[in-house]
Amino acid sequence: MVFCDYGIVLRRRPLRESDRIVTVFTREHGKLEVNFKSVRLPRAKLRALSEAFTSGDYRFYLRKGSNFPVCTGGSALSVFGGIRSSLDTLCLAQHYCEVVNKLTPAASPAPEKYALLLGALEDLDACGPSFWLRRAFTLRALDLAGFGFRETAAGPEAALWDALHEGSWTAVRALPPDEGTGAFVDGLFERFFREGVGVELRTLPFVR
Repeated sequence: MVFCDYGIVLRRRPLRESDRIVTVFTREHGKLEVNFKSVRLPRAKLRALSEAFTSGDYRFYLRKGSNFPVCTGGSALSVFGGIRSSLDTLCLAQHYCEVVNKLTPAASPAPEKYALLLGALEDLDACGPSFWLRRAFTLRALDLAGFGFRETAAGPEAALWDALHEGSWTAVRALPPDEGTGAFVDGLFERFFREGVGVELRTLPFVR
């Protein structure tokens, strides 16, 4: 079966001498583990489509009885060059992708979560990092995954809480930094991922 979909690369890992297994979060088919054959060779045509947080239009082939599609073509829509120009933005983009990866089961379509990730990467690419971005993104991803903190009884003021959950990225950037409230929100995340999901976010120590 051949099918096409828009997707964003969440992570990649080597396979054999020249292949990669790439986690692609697609708009219509959800999170897929995709085999990219020979992309680690110097002149591989699909190499760009297998790079971290690349946004692309992908073509896949799924053999009957297999759970692992093979990427057979496509085109890169954005490699987010602005993100790759700075270590801070690079780490934050990787953090976005890790959060989505941890909160998303395989092959479960989540177009709203896909739109959240794409919009956040586009914003980061254009404008760089700011204090509340990471926290706003994670709160929204948790909401879409069914683990949200919208009804948390104590903590941030209502206006700030609403802006983090629903405001535009421009509005989130305009919020004044607040180390105390930021630490409170980070505590919610730490307890949830440790106790609720049983995972540690590897990228967390590298983002602000």
